[in-house]
Amino acid sequence: MFDPNEPGVMWCYQQGTSMASPHVAGVAALIISQFGKMPQGRVEAYIRQTADPQACPGSLPPTYASFFGVGTESGVFTPCQGGIGNNSWYGDGQVNAFNAVTHTTSSK
Repeated sequence: MFDPNEPGVMWCYQQGTSMASPHVAGVAALIISQFGKMPQGRVEAYIRQTADPQACPGSLPPTYASFFGVGTESGVFTPCQGGIGNNSWYGDGQVNAFNAVTHTTSSK
């Protein structure tokens, strides 16, 4: 049975920019390591173009509400908006390090 008072259990629900930023920064470093120094915009384009699209979730994960109430500080749940290619929960998708470092383009 899931115990929300178990030490470290909150890590399974860490999300958003605080969790995405370190992953994206690491992938940016891998891209530069693989292809050499390039303008920031090109690194960003590699990351966006090679991300795995994510659809809005159909439901909240189990026990999500017990940790976060109804979803926002205002007490009102904010549903995911947008499509698979870009939405309010996942942005341009889930970063994919392998795709990013094996990405090829004619403008390289």
